[in-house]
Amino acid sequence: MGCYTFRHHRGSIMANQRYTLTSYDPVYVVAEEVRIPEEAVRKTALRWLELNVCKEGETPKLNDQWIAKHVEDLNTVEELLIFIRYNMYKDNVEVQQLADQNVICRELATRLVEDLPEDLVEEALYASAYRLEEMLRMNGLQKKDYCEQRGISEEQLDAEVRENTIESLKEDSALAAWADHANYTLSAEDFYEIIPGDSVQDKAYKRRQIELEGRMPQMEEYALKAKALRDVMENAMIKRTPDDKEWMRYGDTSKDVLDANKQFPDNFISL
Repeated sequence: MGCYTFRHHRGSIMANQRYTLTSYDPVYVVAEEVRIPEEAVRKTALRWLELNVCKEGETPKLNDQWIAKHVEDLNTVEELLIFIRYNMYKDNVEVQQLADQNVICRELATRLVEDLPEDLVEEALYASAYRLEEMLRMNGLQKKDYCEQRGISEEQLDAEVRENTIESLKEDSALAAWADHANYTLSAEDFYEIIPGDSVQDKAYKRRQIELEGRMPQMEEYALKAKALRDVMENAMIKRTPDDKEWMRYGDTSKDVLDANKQFPDNFISL
């Protein structure tokens, strides 16, 4: 994988705040595999048959006889489901990566030594509340209606927003501490990793604009923490279940995410 999603949460308020960690050793976590429900696999299989196998007006059937008769190179329902399952898990790589990142960063945040300053927390909570209000407004919802849809009370929603906001701040601060300890030197490539654009030239132009607008300190802070995130992720040691006997370096195991074209090189399609 190698490309991780850095969630930047703060403004310039903490530009002079320094953080430290109790340890800068690799993070050890159990990062469970994101499972796709078998019901979803079977529904996708039927949809695939409708689009790629069935004649107009024909209804697919998930039984061995129908599969063997209509699907080239596949003879059983289980063979079809394996094919579909691997394709779905390939498309699920980004979801898995984000789930792994959440677990790893949450564990890193437990090493944070300093408490979060109250003004930073209050600013972040205000911003989170504003984003929630904007989301509700854009969807034409009242807070009460949104809570009813989710089956929670307004108090529970407020507590959830507060918990998630503070957790994100802790993770962000822990990455800042890691970057500070590592004393990284930023290259042009580090900036291009975080600046959106269709080409190096496009990104270089946007970087020049950021410099002209006096926003380089914020961009450098962002780039340092993004670099720390890559370092933390690549070197994290994980297990997929608590019962696994060996720890695996995430930077190595992430290259071995299930890939359908390894199983069906001739039949691989993008669902």
